[in-house]
Amino acid sequence: MRLGGVVIRIVIDPGHGGKDPGAAGNGLLEKNINLEISRRLAKNLSDYDVEVILSRDSDMYLDLAERCAMANKVKAHYFCSIHVNSGGGTGFESYIYSGAKADTENLRNTVHGAVAAYLRDAGFVDRGKKKADFYVLRETIMPAVLLENLFIDHKIDAASLKNPAFLDGLARAITGGLATALGLRPKISPASPPEKTGATPVKTAATAGTSQARAFLAAKNPKAPDYVQIYADLGAKYGIRWDAVFAQSCKETGFWKFGGLVKPEQNNFAGLGSFGGQKGASFATPSDGIEAQFQHWHVYYYGGNLPAGTKVLDPRRDAVIKSGWAGKLQYVEDLGGRWAPSADYGSSIVNDYMKVMQSLEVQTPAQPTSKPWDPAAEIAQLKAEGLIDSDHKPQDLVTWGEMATVLNRLRRQIKK
Repeated sequence: MRLGGVVIRIVIDPGHGGKDPGAAGNGLLEKNINLEISRRLAKNLSDYDVEVILSRDSDMYLDLAERCAMANKVKAHYFCSIHVNSGGGTGFESYIYSGAKADTENLRNTVHGAVAAYLRDAGFVDRGKKKADFYVLRETIMPAVLLENLFIDHKIDAASLKNPAFLDGLARAITGGLATALGLRPKISPASPPEKTGATPVKTAATAGTSQARAFLAAKNPKAPDYVQIYADLGAKYGIRWDAVFAQSCKETGFWKFGGLVKPEQNNFAGLGSFGGQKGASFATPSDGIEAQFQHWHVYYYGGNLPAGTKVLDPRRDAVIKSGWAGKLQYVEDLGGRWAPSADYGSSIVNDYMKVMQSLEVQTPAQPTSKPWDPAAEIAQLKAEGLIDSDHKPQDLVTWGEMATVLNRLRRQIKK
């Protein structure tokens, strides 16, 4: 993005470093986590038309005055300081200078909203948008924000901060917030991204058949409802391979046995909105729940625009758009660390469900060979079985009396 022909310049400031470790807890040092997040953030921003400068890209010490002087000297348009909190709390909060102007507050609100949405999905509280007289916020001459990403001395917070997939998602959320706040535009790629060898594309036809899907589910849960055709129909509507979406439902629902927070009556077969002890979204019908699931896939693989005339059913679309991942994924494996925190989430859908389903050999019942219709033979069989007495030609008309006689003789035989 350019302002008056000048490329927007962002300084990413990993807090602490070198002889200043920052906060410590649960086997972590804040300076290291700050740098991990900041490096991911800088890498993500390289996909946009923006210049990114890290105040430090190694475990080195910089005092607060040096950080501000660097940002001021390069005439940065925005300053984002990355930190991890401590002191007995939990969750996320952001800061701007207590005397900040409205433009700084507006930019912070957008960034905060994107990060808070990601962390709420992961089960963490939003501690709010705050103001303070922090040195790096006061002495920088451009709009500035300081993000406090969870608490290093809280066991659950720290467990997530140790998870690389979680840090990937956090950095993407910050990226999405900055991109939206500053109006950043993705770089135009002259060529399509290279294909991943062995990966499972999503925007293609299913390779499993509906009979294989039914057999796969019935083998695990014979009492499961049969919604397979709904998946197949919606796959065609949304341009998404339905066998992958169906496999995800098998994974999320335990083959429709449920047993977790989400209940069968919610018609939620993908765990949409289920995190941090929340039971998740509910849908009026199974079809609505499955279509909401397809819409969530659609925003990841196609972006924010649904097929024309489609009612929005997915309650989590905006979260994906704010994260910066709308329309960015290509393969089922790419869902890892995005749909769910686990980096192996998408690979599990492929290896533990799709491949097993696709390998099933389903026997198609043999169709009986029909003989040509022989009305004379049919009449002869009725006579042989005692249902009629006289010989009749196929073209002879039948009276009501004769028909009643045949029906009564048949009824008497059935009663024997």
